[in-house]
This record gives sequence, C-alpha cells and structure tokens, in this order.
Amino acid sequence: MKRKVKGLQRILKVRDTQKKLKELALAKAHNHCAVLEHNKSRIKKLHTETLSNVEAVDADMLSARMELSGRLVDAERSIEASIETARQDFAHAERQNLAARTTYESTEKLFHSSLKKARRAEIFKTDIRHNILYNIGNNKRKDCRDDW
Repeated sequence: MKRKVKGLQRILKVRDTQKKLKELALAKAHNHCAVLEHNKSRIKKLHTETLSNVEAVDADMLSARMELSGRLVDAERSIEASIETARQDFAHAERQNLAARTTYESTEKLFHSSLKKARRAEIFKTDIRHNILYNIGNNKRKDCRDDW
C-alpha cells in the first residue's frame, strides 16, 4: 500500500506542476492582452493628435501627415486583429487552467482517500485484536476451558 501512496504522491506533484504551468500561461495571456489594449489606445491617441493640429506649412508636410494617418489606421486594424487572437488565446488558457485545477483537485481527493485507506489498513494490521492467528489461539483456549 505504501508503494501505491508514493505513486499517488508523485502523480499529485506532477498535477501540481501542471496546474502552476497553466496558471503561468494564463497570466502571460492576460498580460499580452493588456499590452495590446495599451498599444491600441496609444495608436488611437497618436492618430487623433496627428489629425487635430492640421496646420500645413507646405504640401510635403500635409502629405507626410496623411501618410502617417493612413499607416496609423492600418496599424489600428492589425492590432484589433491581434487583440481578437489574444482574447481567444486567453479564453483557451482559462479553459486549460480550469481543467488543470479540476484534475489536481480530483487527484488530491483520490490521494487523501487512499492515504486514509492505507492508514486504516496499517492500524488494522497492528491492532492485535484483529490478528487472525492471535484470535485462533484465544478461541482454542476458551474451548479448552469450557470443556473442564
């Protein structure tokens, strides 16, 4: 029984490590989403600043502002697609984290129930009243006494 308990302890450690890795992946996915949202707000702010002060000194300056504005719009579109992908990755990481936590908790319950069974078995083995050989000897002695 001790071998089984040791095996379950190893499995529990593996499940704990898996749970920690999934939590780390979830935190990374959350941070990635947050960074992309921050970058989107910075691009939007830069785009509004570019269009707000339109004092064109010459045609080259106006052309440069228009090109920058076009590039910022393209960047905003691409970052929105990246944000959507990052949100999907975050949702996947949440599901994986939940599955790892559930697996860990069920393994932990199994480990504790097996540990209780092992302790009960040890107590049962060490308790002399339940020892078959001891009880057979006592029963024979009782039979001998009754015959007298």
